[in-house]
Amino acid sequence: MFSFIREVSTFVALAALLVPTLAAPAAGAVSAPPGVTIEKIIYGGTGCPQNTAYVNLASDRESFTAYFSQFTAYINTATDNIKDARKFCQLNLAINSPPGWQYTLVQTSFTGYASLGSGIMATHTSTNYFAGSTDEQTFSVPIYGPTYRDFTARSTSIVGNGAWSPCGTQSLLNIKSELVLSGEGYGAIRETKASGNLSRIYALQWRTC
Repeated sequence: MFSFIREVSTFVALAALLVPTLAAPAAGAVSAPPGVTIEKIIYGGTGCPQNTAYVNLASDRESFTAYFSQFTAYINTATDNIKDARKFCQLNLAINSPPGWQYTLVQTSFTGYASLGSGIMATHTSTNYFAGSTDEQTFSVPIYGPTYRDFTARSTSIVGNGAWSPCGTQSLLNIKSELVLSGEGYGAIRETKASGNLSRIYALQWRTC
């Protein structure tokens, strides 16, 4: 069931990332304009039931952070428990851009925890697109067992290649996420650290139309 979350504007500090490369500024990119807001968030899916996700817009309006408290996939083939081996979440964000401005996603950072036995592989996939556009950006990260650790990964494939939001109007940004476990044995992966820290950051770049 979809749920609506209040408008958010608080900033949460960026977590340390394993991949140090920074996103290169897009052509014509400038500092974010004032007056950017996220009017509403609609979400749903097996990985984000009602009241288990929210999003914060940074104070500089150049990133936002998505949090998930129950986005976990697990598998145990020894007991035929495979029904939770795939979890997904669909986020729809209505982001208001001031007249004469538009934005693009230039970087995505994922933080989570993987507990994978030998023979198990986890795949984390995220797909971003604007409503009404066929230009999708997809980023996928494979993690192989055995491993038992926090992980952080940063996308680089979409840098400089992202579609821009409609000019000077409210844009509906769609983000599809999926956690999938495959193989033989036991494993679990979740989109939040064991300590409950932040899980995903989307960096934005802005330009005038």
